[in-house]
Amino acid sequence: MALTVEKILTLPALRKLKLIAGRGGLERDIVSAGIVDYEFVEELNYDLSDAFEKDSLVISSLLFAKDNPSLIFPAIKKLNEYGVSAFAFKSIIYENLPDEAISYADENDFPIFSYKDGTWFENIIFEVMNAVEKDDARYLSQIHIKRMIQNTITQDEIDSIRRGISLPLNKTVSAAYIKLPQLDATRVFRAYYMSKSLREKILVSKYDGGIFILITTSTWKEDSHRIVLNEACQTLSLPVVSEDLILSRIYPATELHTAFREAYYGWAAGLFSLRKVASYDNLGVYSALLPLSSSTELKAYAQDYLSKLKGYEDTIEAYVNNGGDVIATSINLNCHANTIRYRINKMKDLVGAKNETDHELFRDLSIAYAVASVLSKIKE
Repeated sequence: MALTVEKILTLPALRKLKLIAGRGGLERDIVSAGIVDYEFVEELNYDLSDAFEKDSLVISSLLFAKDNPSLIFPAIKKLNEYGVSAFAFKSIIYENLPDEAISYADENDFPIFSYKDGTWFENIIFEVMNAVEKDDARYLSQIHIKRMIQNTITQDEIDSIRRGISLPLNKTVSAAYIKLPQLDATRVFRAYYMSKSLREKILVSKYDGGIFILITTSTWKEDSHRIVLNEACQTLSLPVVSEDLILSRIYPATELHTAFREAYYGWAAGLFSLRKVASYDNLGVYSALLPLSSSTELKAYAQDYLSKLKGYEDTIEAYVNNGGDVIATSINLNCHANTIRYRINKMKDLVGAKNETDHELFRDLSIAYAVASVLSKIKE
């Protein structure tokens, strides 16, 4: 992670924090911030196993120990054991912490801060989370994502992204891309960075007017990745159901760039495919053509081939997307099947392939159509 305890101290709301113990832990990672006040109240028997985020800054007024200062040291110890990176308390109830808590923090390089000013807890949390979001955006910038899609990024750069983003990547990753006019990216990002459960499973990043959802799990099962994607769509109130998003294939975390590339190309293919496709594996010939669509040879082939078929665009689209089925194509275009057969023969004449079979024409049309469609949808 790029953000550390030391780096977040430069944020306006955190500049007045005074380090009182654990100086050796200033290089600890920070990916989140939260509040603790009632979790350590003895009478509540609160389950702490899911209360705090690993690598987070935790803030407190020490209200839970107001009448019992002996609760402070066990709380400090628990926070460190649960992977919290640093602790800050507002000195309104206690000016100082017990000596045993200070000694423990120094021995375990667990930074503890105090502050007296009137800064709201919410302001501290907002600034930390805003810094985390900006850091994620820096590593998953438009340029970096574009290079991942174009497959021009180096492995060193990919490794740097993996280390820098706030999402700890598990064994496997997959990705999906969504781009819709009604997508409110600002609201989505606010909801994402406020959701502790989601930030352990996905990372949301902006690209080309849409958003990527990067998913990480410890399993190679597509169903498990789909479950996480469905949770993301529901929690973030995305204007689409998860079943309609094309999910990339599943890759090791070291190949996250391939997941990004497939998610983007899959989205592009879904724009011009009449068939409902939920997985990159089901794109058929598109999965081979999409990554090559910007090559000089394929572009020239598609442009030259389709330039001879001006006026037949609707027929080509319906014919290709119906898998060369004349009857289905005629139904789509609301005309007689013989009309489609006549157009097919006419197209053979126009491309100089009068003796080709319908199967051969369909093959050539599919390639040209796929390449041209991708080029019309994707920024080069």
